[in-house]
Amino acid sequence: MRFQSVFPMLLEQPSHGVLFLFPYCVCRHDRTEADSIFRKDLKVFSVSQNRIDCELAELLALKDLRENEQLSGYTNATSSRAKLIDSLKLLVKENRILQDKLIFPCVNNSALSSLIKLICPSFEKETKEELIYLIHQFLNEEEFKETLHKLEQETRVFFDINYFREYITSGEWDNAEKYLSAFTNMNDNTYSAKMFSQIQRQKYLEAVDRQQKLPSDFAERAHLFDDFKVLVERNPMLQDKLKFPSMDKSRLLSLIKQIMDWWVPYCINVMPNANNETISLKDFPTVSNLRYASSILTDKPNQEGRPLDASSGDDSNDSSCFNDNNQSRESTSLPDADSAVCAKSLEKSVNLKLQLINEPSECRTLLLPDNSFGGRVVRLIYSHSGDFLVALTQTATHKLWKWQSNKQSLEEENVNMEPQLYQPSSKLVMTNDIAADPKDSISCFALRGSHLFSASGGKISIFSLETFQTLATFANPPPIATYFILLPQDLFAFGFDDSSILVHCPCTKKTKAKLKGHQNRITCLAYSLSLNVLVSSGADAQLCVWDAVGWKKLCSKFLHSFQTGLVPETTVVNHIQFHPDQIHLLSIHEGQIDVYEAPTLNHTSQLVPDKMDLPITYATYSCDGKCIYVSCKSGHVKVFDTSTLELRCQINLTAYAQPGTISLELYPLVIAAHPLEPNRIALGLTNGRVHVIEPLESEVEWGKLPFTDSREFSTTFGSTALE
Repeated sequence: MRFQSVFPMLLEQPSHGVLFLFPYCVCRHDRTEADSIFRKDLKVFSVSQNRIDCELAELLALKDLRENEQLSGYTNATSSRAKLIDSLKLLVKENRILQDKLIFPCVNNSALSSLIKLICPSFEKETKEELIYLIHQFLNEEEFKETLHKLEQETRVFFDINYFREYITSGEWDNAEKYLSAFTNMNDNTYSAKMFSQIQRQKYLEAVDRQQKLPSDFAERAHLFDDFKVLVERNPMLQDKLKFPSMDKSRLLSLIKQIMDWWVPYCINVMPNANNETISLKDFPTVSNLRYASSILTDKPNQEGRPLDASSGDDSNDSSCFNDNNQSRESTSLPDADSAVCAKSLEKSVNLKLQLINEPSECRTLLLPDNSFGGRVVRLIYSHSGDFLVALTQTATHKLWKWQSNKQSLEEENVNMEPQLYQPSSKLVMTNDIAADPKDSISCFALRGSHLFSASGGKISIFSLETFQTLATFANPPPIATYFILLPQDLFAFGFDDSSILVHCPCTKKTKAKLKGHQNRITCLAYSLSLNVLVSSGADAQLCVWDAVGWKKLCSKFLHSFQTGLVPETTVVNHIQFHPDQIHLLSIHEGQIDVYEAPTLNHTSQLVPDKMDLPITYATYSCDGKCIYVSCKSGHVKVFDTSTLELRCQINLTAYAQPGTISLELYPLVIAAHPLEPNRIALGLTNGRVHVIEPLESEVEWGKLPFTDSREFSTTFGSTALE
């Protein structure tokens, strides 16, 4: 008898649960427990199946179960589980009870749209579309993926760019073309023509590769999708279909009531009884062949492929942290088609060709006055009104610059107005307590009115910005405070190097909560007022979302590279920041920038700069949230469009640094975005100096020049849309 036959026979016994304990005890060399199970629970075989009893006894003498010939194939848990899954799949397929439940029933292309037509045949277009959105939202929440995307194609109310991306990156070119055809066709405009021609080109090239048995290049498809994404977002046929509206679920109830108000008088023969308690539904209308009925909302392509017409914030909380211990890819541009449609579709006739700024004359720059050199600028922050700027250096000292504070001067303020390096009459210098070990020198600070909370690896200090006096110190290490942020109701959230987060009220000196979810030190905290959630990042490559009411962890997600699917080798998430919409969250890592949607941390996009620019030193949203400023060790400051992650402008080191100071060791470590002027930023450099820059007065904004007669536009940038 082969040893594998032992297991089915064991399963027939009343005490078959011991089957799983017996080999487990043998594997972990727990001979005493294994011998006890063999003698007591498996003694039944000593009488009825002596051969099995002998085989089990042989296992007790083995150092490793795999020394048995029949068990030698069980190499590890992963492969064994894989074999088990294959066996279970086979059993499920052969099970008659399950055979008719393995395939989800086919939904006819027009079924959902016909249902919509049935329940609201005479409603205005807006009501009908709202119902479609609600159904779409329901399907999305229930993850009915195939049905969901069929509805998108039938109704053309929403183009799911992430779903389209799945087809592109997996090389399903026929499906990509079919999905795109539901919304536009090759003859609509230049953008559509490029997309269809590129799909057909790639389909041909990959067919040739398969004949020559060449491997598919996933990275190349990912790069290609970057260009598709630009074309989709600029395509007039798709622009109004890329954002799904925020729907209130209670609206569905009011829609149902509205539908019934229409339905009852016209479609139901109301037959009250003597007591007026019931109605008869004998004349309730029915729709014959609903499954095959055509829909007025379905846009079916004609022979030419053309669709037929249907008949019907919080300002980032002035708080941040910077750690001193702070994949390349070339985009493949799609071929350009010479058409007037291109120029017409450019928003407000703006030339979107990449702008490179190399000279000081190509932008407005201001080197802030400074008579001291206190080491690298590791933190930089504007006040809420933008009338002063505070810097924290690597040597734990602070600098404060003030602009004139009267209303008229603030309205006329630009970088040509030089601020004053403020020094109180007391001649005091705001200096933090320094960490005992220099490697623990992690700098962070936060503004609260005229008070500055600051730390450089030691105790947290509270300074008066008027007198520079140290008002108090607290939180004596260990653990070391690595980040803190102000919350509503006079609360503070403190992150520490022991991976914990403390929610504390300084007024009452009471701790509200101690949060644990990270495996390494906390690097940053961000709070969303509209969602009332706190998000934390750590040196463990993890983001966590915390409910600010009960302080429970809602979800967490690990940083990963979209190209490789792996967690980056350097696991430190240096900074996070909420967009002014209080929903989108910016995450900065030295090798990539990611955007998530809170509170679920849905990963919406990822940006990977060129290899020559890595590592990324900092990034921040503009005050209006329309662009992202990114600083790199190369000295470049890149300006990306928030909605598309398209590179709009690159400001090189030679445009803002003093000529005699330029070197490989000079670059910006931190960026502060002006709270009122979206095109103005301050840069803190490795030489301790601070520069303020903004576009020339003649320019609309960074990267958007007055329109020229050229119809060219660039699609070269490094972004990736995600699920």
